[in-house]
Amino acid sequence: MAEGIDIRELFFDILSILKFELNFYKDKESPMFERIVKTRVFQTKLQRLKDFIMKYFEIMYRDEESPINQAALRAQLDNIARLTNYYDDLSDFYKDHTKILITKEKLKSLVEYSHIEILFLVFTNILDWEHYKSSLLFPTDKTKEKLLKEFLNKLASSDIISIKDLVDLEQEIEQFVQSIEV
Repeated sequence: MAEGIDIRELFFDILSILKFELNFYKDKESPMFERIVKTRVFQTKLQRLKDFIMKYFEIMYRDEESPINQAALRAQLDNIARLTNYYDDLSDFYKDHTKILITKEKLKSLVEYSHIEILFLVFTNILDWEHYKSSLLFPTDKTKEKLLKEFLNKLASSDIISIKDLVDLEQEIEQFVQSIEV
């Protein structure tokens, strides 16, 4: 990821993961759920989610000197620690030690073996960071950063409530990108 990213491709990847998430919760109610989870299609989509998360963490780990990268890393690791109950201490005693407790290797293991719903929450937290803070995906390309923030704004709107809405947005991506670029 990072600067060489094709913005349209990124949008399609995000939409694909979000459709997977919505389908997951819909399929969870199905009596066939156990079989669905074992399919190659499901496993491939799950791997794409894990890959997206790990590539994003690679960006955060890449620049040790960047205060933005370090702030993002700390926020994301704190989020993972909370989600995985890695520490259960309300006094925030471990706050300063999150990066020490959750090493890069430990993070890879947590992402690889975490429950899918936790991965969706990590993914959502990443999108929230990109939406509200300085972009790690596009630290120097302000045009792409603006496009991404506008896209995430559209995703966060109350208009998106079903897979059909995501499909509609997916079909509008070309027009959406062009309308903001103008």
